[in-house]
This record gives sequence, structure tokens and C-alpha cells, in this order.
Amino acid sequence: MKKIHIAFILVFSLILATKVHAVQLLPKTNTDSAKVKENSASSDPLGRTTPRGTVTGLFKSIANEDFERAVEYFDFSAITEKSSDSAVVHMVQKFEVVLNKYGSISPVSIISNNPEGNINDGLRSILEQVGTINLNSNTISILLERIPKTTNEEIWLVSSETTEGLVAYINANPDSYERKPAASGVLFSKWQGAPILDWLLIIALAFASYFIAWLLTLFIRLMVRLFWRNFNQNKYSKFLRALLIPLRLVLAVIVIVNVSRILELSIVVRQGFSVVNLIAMWMALFIFIWLLIDTLSSLGEERLREKNSFGGLSAISFFRNSAKFTLIIIAILIAFDTLGFNVTAGIAALGVGGIALALGAQKTVENIVGGLSVVFDQPVSVGDFCKFGDTLGTVEKIGMRSTRIRTLGRTIVTIPNADFSSQLIENYAKRDMFLYHTNIGLRYETSSDQMRYILVELRKILYAHPKVNPDPARVRFLGYGSDSLNVELFAYVRAADWNEFLGIKEDINLRLAKVIEESGSGFAFPSQTIYLSQDQGLSDSKKTEAEAKVKEWIANNELNIPNFDNQTIESLKGSIKYPPEGSNQPS
Repeated sequence: MKKIHIAFILVFSLILATKVHAVQLLPKTNTDSAKVKENSASSDPLGRTTPRGTVTGLFKSIANEDFERAVEYFDFSAITEKSSDSAVVHMVQKFEVVLNKYGSISPVSIISNNPEGNINDGLRSILEQVGTINLNSNTISILLERIPKTTNEEIWLVSSETTEGLVAYINANPDSYERKPAASGVLFSKWQGAPILDWLLIIALAFASYFIAWLLTLFIRLMVRLFWRNFNQNKYSKFLRALLIPLRLVLAVIVIVNVSRILELSIVVRQGFSVVNLIAMWMALFIFIWLLIDTLSSLGEERLREKNSFGGLSAISFFRNSAKFTLIIIAILIAFDTLGFNVTAGIAALGVGGIALALGAQKTVENIVGGLSVVFDQPVSVGDFCKFGDTLGTVEKIGMRSTRIRTLGRTIVTIPNADFSSQLIENYAKRDMFLYHTNIGLRYETSSDQMRYILVELRKILYAHPKVNPDPARVRFLGYGSDSLNVELFAYVRAADWNEFLGIKEDINLRLAKVIEESGSGFAFPSQTIYLSQDQGLSDSKKTEAEAKVKEWIANNELNIPNFDNQTIESLKGSIKYPPEGSNQPS
């Protein structure tokens, strides 16, 4: 499917670029002429004030076979042997033949459109290289030179150094570069300055080149699989897959450029198709970056899942989407610039329009900013159980605009990030321990020594339990309620999740109930029930045992009230077996 998509994009780019360049090669209309006259006072009417304007004008003249006009784009001042204007025109015609056979011109869109030229190309400030001619023995650089036209104006022409070298080579081979008369037939008739056959050949060559590139990348992949064991299982194989698709485009462009030169297709056709080649190269770069973003983000997500670090998943998802969005914007700007549109003016217009858009999309911007705060501050992460407002649930996705929560009722709640980030968010997944806090009420028949026994035994449970943090762990007799003696238990429990905490809490509650039972006391009932049956009362034997135990502690100075001493606390730590004996849960 990816191959079909790439082929479709390539064909679409071919048609689009050919149409655009064909419009550029059309003769000037009356409107164009009017513009030239309007600007003639301040600029060169032939458009030679910039290197791009000189190359564009030269190829328009060649395409329209207006060689007398094409002469105006050359500097023949160094050639003393020229005898007439017709000889110079004839020389330019031969120059076209040389370009068809050996020439290569840079795409117009990457040639400087600055009157000063490209000042960072390593050449003198008055020179600009726009192509090369690869002859049998040497290579001639096609240089443009900035030459004063008037006191206040300078124009770019094909330099005298280039013309001198070309004339010398052509004169050494005078019969090899004569323009051949056009053959008869529809395929040899001219369209936009070049035979229709050449246009058809370049289009057919584009499809053939992509097919050849596909075969080459298929061969590379087979070789890698042959020498790379466990290729499909290796996670780094994704990098190779990300490289192969744009590599096909690069190889296809290389084949087109070289084969079209070998076939001696018209320089007009090759120059027109250079826009397509440039678009293909940019596409290869952007496709590679796009696939690289997917590959790196998927590797990052796999590593985070292996470490159970789900907090970074939302951040990776956000940055992947942001990077792709930025890549699309840059690709669109470069595409417009390649096709000859004024991107600078467009960016300025976008700046003005962006203010109006920002005012109209204020809530959207707030949601994006809110999403950034959620990603960077990380009050919650994907997979966390949290509470905001009256909603409880698990975070399933943190997007650029909204956050999705799976509630306890298994429904999905979608809340805009601007609202979500401004709420009081309680994250249950981030706590390190669970709070065990309960108040129990004992019957008023409980004696003071029974109360002491209960307090001591309950503290023993909290200090001895391996899942309870002893600091702090407290049991206090709070006072006298309306219908009970109130005792508070407060401690923190070490548990991995809520379900484990409930199991530990259940174990503590059962041990607590057993202590109350063994003390001979009982839980108070805050009710007004009238008992008609005879009251069984409390156990006198257990009461006697509890009181005797307390008297023994007092006699031996072992009564740990109001606090346990550190030595006793240390001796009690971990002495309770948990889970209890007989449990099928691992200890």
C-alpha cells in the first residue's frame, strides 16, 4: 500500500510541476508586457537583476527559439573573434546543443533570487554557479557574473569566462554541435520549446526509474535479511524500513538525471522536470523524517512499557503529533517555495491572519496549552487512577486538545485540557502508602484495665504487622461518646494497589475484633433497642484474666502506657505472621 501511495504522490507531483513550469515557459502576455514597461524605470526589462531571473529568462528565450533575445543573457566581451550578431546568435544555438548533450542546470527554485546572489557559496561576490557542462576532457562551470548596466543598476549574465570556454570548445568541434532540423511527425513537433517525444520520454523514464529503484531497495532488503539474523524480530530493523522508502525516491531521481542526459533529452525538458526531481528529493527527506519519528516514538513507547513507566507515554504521543504537525507546515512552505510562490509574503500574511485565528480559536489554544501543562507537570499519566471534581476513573489518553477518563461505570469522560489542568486533581496512583484510619466504639461496661489491655494489644498488632509502617502507628482512647468509649486507630499501610490494601485492612480488622473478644469487652451499638431477654452480661473470667495481666505489667514496670518504649517496639516488629497461617497467598 505504501508503494502505491508513493507512486501516486510522484505522479501527482510530476503533473503539477510540469504544469507550473509550462506556465512559466509560455511567452509573455500583454499583461506581462505591461508589467515590464511599468517596472522598466526601476528594473531590467529582461529580468536579469537576479541570478534566478537570468536563468529563467534565458530558458524562456531558448524554449521560444528566440535566440536573438537569448544573446542578451551572455557576456561575449572577452571573445574578440566574433564578427557579427548572426555569428553570436549561431553560437547560442550551438550552446543549446551542448547543454542538451552535456549540460546540467540547477533547478530554478534553488537558484538565488537575491540581487546580491548567494554570498555563502564560496565564490567571489560577483559570481554565481548555476550548473555544469561535463565535456570529455574537462568540466566547465556555468557561471553568472554581476555586471554594471548603468550607474545605479547591475545585471547578471553568463560570465565571459564561461562563454570563452564554450566558444573555444565548440570551435574545436564545429560540426558536432550544429542544430539538426526538426524531424517531421506529431511526436517531433515542439511543445513549450521541446519535442513532444522528449516530454513523453521523461514521463516514461520517471515510472521506469521508480521501478528500478524499487528493485534495488528490494535487493538491499533481501541482502540485509540474509546477513542479519532475526531481522524481523530485531527492534532496530525499523530504522532500515524507515530508510528504504525515501531511498527509492533518491535512487529514482539519480536514475532520471543521468539517463535523461545520456539520452540527450532537451535541456528545456530536463530543466522543466528538475522541479519534479527537487520535489521528489524533498519528499524523500520528509518521508524519512516522518517514518523516523514513528520509529523512534514506537521504540520509546516499547521501552517505557517494559519499565512500566506509563507517565511518559502521553508525552511521547504529544511530541510525536507536534513533530508531525511542524513537519507538515515546513513541507508545505518548502513546496510553495519550490513551485515559485512568494513564501515570505505568505508567512507575513499568516502572521496577520494568525492573530485573527488566535482570537477565534482562543479556547483551542487554551486547550493545547493545558495539554502541555498536563504533559510537563504530570499531575496524572496514562494508566493512573485519579479523581477530579466528582469524577473517579483511569486516564486512558492525554491528547493535544482533551483528556479521556475511563470511569468506574466503564464510561468515557472527555474533558478539555484547559478545564482539566485547572481542576483539583487527586492522583491515587502516586501515593506511596495507604491510610488505615478507623474509630471503634466500646461498651460502657468496659473497665479501665480492660481498656488498657485493648490499647496495648491493638498497638502490638500495628507495630508487629509487616505491612504497617510503625512511624506513625497509634492507638488512642479518645474519650467518652454518647453511647460508647471511643478508640482511634491510625497507621499507614504499605501496599502496591488498592486491592492489596483492602486485604491488609481486612486482616487488621479481624485481629482487632479478636482482641476485643479476648478482652471480655464488646462493640457498642448506637441504638435504642430494648432487650426483653435476660442480659448475659460480660465474662467475669476473662475480665479477671485481663485485670490480672494489667496488674502483672504494673508490678513488673512493663505497662506501655501512654507510649511503648523503643526496645519493645523493635522486639515486636514483624512478629505477626502475615498473611495469616493457612492463607494461600505468598508471604
